[in-house]
Amino acid sequence: MSIVDQYEAPPMTEPQCCDALADMAAIVRGEELDIPWRRIRVLLDHKLAMVQHPVLTQGSLTSLGLTDRGLRFMAETDASLN
Repeated sequence: MSIVDQYEAPPMTEPQCCDALADMAAIVRGEELDIPWRRIRVLLDHKLAMVQHPVLTQGSLTSLGLTDRGLRFMAETDASLN
């Protein structure tokens, strides 16, 4: 077990949940370059997003993608808002 697996990220606040939804939508559109690193860390810490590689886009070998947990989070949060 890695040290990362031993600790859970603290629960997200309501503003963080709203930011996470917006950021995840940006990732789906391929616009993750505009997301601040501190918000990307929240997505990674909560296992909602992952770094994908190799990806060949705009000269980069990496990009962000959504995890299954991230897709469920988007669906559940979107459903609860409507």
